[in-house]
Amino acid sequence: MALEEILGMLGFAVVGIEDNADAAVEAAERLRPDIVMMDIRLLGSRDGIEAAAAIRARTGIRCIFTSAFGDPETRHHAAECDPFGFVRKPYFPAELQRALGHAVEVLRGR
Repeated sequence: MALEEILGMLGFAVVGIEDNADAAVEAAERLRPDIVMMDIRLLGSRDGIEAAAAIRARTGIRCIFTSAFGDPETRHHAAECDPFGFVRKPYFPAELQRALGHAVEVLRGR
């Protein structure tokens, strides 16, 4: 909920919130957001990296990863999804704004 509140303060609309990979992929296919904020740890057997890869493959939508886990192995594995960025928890509005600003610039450039 904190992330949703911060995103709203930054002027972004949250169109859906899911807690597991299957639901996240289905929501992305149905809602077609411009950007997906993806936590690496999700409920269930699949993680956020797997969900982000499936979303990218099926829709072309890229993500910004969020996680308290920023170890090099996790970041390397996440980088395979070509994310817009990686924001560590706890969330700081300036970090989110920087990552989202980069994503918006890339999207406008396409």
